[in-house]
Amino acid sequence: MPSKPLTPEDCAAISGCLPYTALALIQALGAVPACTLINERPGVTIVIPKHPDANPAGAKRWAELAALIGEPAMQVLADKWGGEALSIPVCKRAREELRARRIRAHWDRLVNAEGLSGRQAVYEIGLLEAPITSRAIEQICGRGDDGGERNQGGAAQAALFD
Repeated sequence: MPSKPLTPEDCAAISGCLPYTALALIQALGAVPACTLINERPGVTIVIPKHPDANPAGAKRWAELAALIGEPAMQVLADKWGGEALSIPVCKRAREELRARRIRAHWDRLVNAEGLSGRQAVYEIGLLEAPITSRAIEQICGRGDDGGERNQGGAAQAALFD
């Protein structure tokens, strides 16, 4: 099952879990075009064209990326990484953290607001979040949010989204 797309709000909430490349894209392009690129081309290495019409392959790639993220963001991408192979991050850790937060919030609603037992809540969450084991849901619900403190530093990253 594909993961849910990352939004600028998601990226701000879990900035400490994002890899350096994602943060660099957000800082250079802005959160919306960067998230679009990360969602549409995760894990893909792209040779960024330097100019919109340098050669046929580059022109095709420029047009494709500009249609995806917009011409202004494409120009920034070319100015910063033109001629280089840029690997678009998958943001696995960030996506896993968002899923865990969603699962914990759902657990709280089911158990606290709706009065379901823990076992029934795990069952309901398992149906919605499949594929996932009941044990994994229990482990996720037994821990807190990962703010990414092990990563680069939250205050500087949070400033990217202000």
